Amino acid sequence: MGPIFSWLTNFAQSATEGIDNLFVEGSDLEGQISSASLRIVLVSSIALIVLVIAASLTKDKWPKLKLPLFLSIALIMAGSTLFLGASTVYLNVKSDSGGPVHWHADFEIWACGNQLELKDPFEFLSNKVGTATLHEHNDKRIHLEGVVVDEQTDASLGKFMHVVDGAITSNAMVIPLNNESEGPTFEDEVDGDGPNDSAPALIEPFLLYTDDNRYARFLSGQQCGGEYSEVQVFVYKYDEDNKTYAQAKLTDPASYSIGREPNVPPGDCIIFEFGPPKDQTDKLCEQYGVRDIDRCEQFGVTEEQIAICEVRQLNYPAQDPNEDILEIQEEL
Repeated sequence: MGPIFSWLTNFAQSATEGIDNLFVEGSDLEGQISSASLRIVLVSSIALIVLVIAASLTKDKWPKLKLPLFLSIALIMAGSTLFLGASTVYLNVKSDSGGPVHWHADFEIWACGNQLELKDPFEFLSNKVGTATLHEHNDKRIHLEGVVVDEQTDASLGKFMHVVDGAITSNAMVIPLNNESEGPTFEDEVDGDGPNDSAPALIEPFLLYTDDNRYARFLSGQQCGGEYSEVQVFVYKYDEDNKTYAQAKLTDPASYSIGREPNVPPGDCIIFEFGPPKDQTDKLCEQYGVRDIDRCEQFGVTEEQIAICEVRQLNYPAQDPNEDILEIQEEL
């Protein structure tokens, strides 16, 4: 990963001083193969340019060099093509997904009654924050697009928060925000969750600044508006057979892997929340809300569109949320 990964790791550790069990990225086979492929293509391109120039300069003076130069060019092209093809096959064979996937999960981030806005894409001509495989397009949706080598790691919330320059644990959360002029919250956004409290001043005590970036850091045990608060993560899972969905509170959010779904729902809805401790959240992702029989009108569904409201939330909290999530996953 080089110096960039080292910088990100050092920053995450300094920004979250006192937080244990931050996500640590393991061996990234896809990244290693991509990096090797890029080097092969670069070196091959340079070699081909040199050989083509040499061939054009020597074709009349040393005609006997034509065949060696031609063979060299052919070998370089064949070798680089063979490496790229073989590495792609190897990556697919070694991967948990058996090839490229396109999985999605929606998410919202709430703190002190305010919905926080994850930082927008900032690189030139880029429409995403994260990596080519795991990212967000300023749409409150986790996109996993590519080869999933190790599903337990590559599809986890821990890795997603890591690649967008944040962090999540069972008792801590770091959120990268837009610059100061844009504010940390979705102040004008209203959906079935109701309007934001629009009290960004409550977020101020949790802000951290670097030379170029701004973050919000939350630790369980801190107070939000005078109330004891905790970092909590909830997941909604959809049962397509019964047209129902249920939520559970995650005990180890960093290790939770999103479902293997291209659409939401049945893809997950994940709520990151910092506030008073509770067993269930009242927040809900929009794509679930517009399908919910009991809440779709709150999410803006008109009478003409009412046919899309066909699912219902099950009323529980689970005694063991993680076991219930596994049971729901097995049913899907």
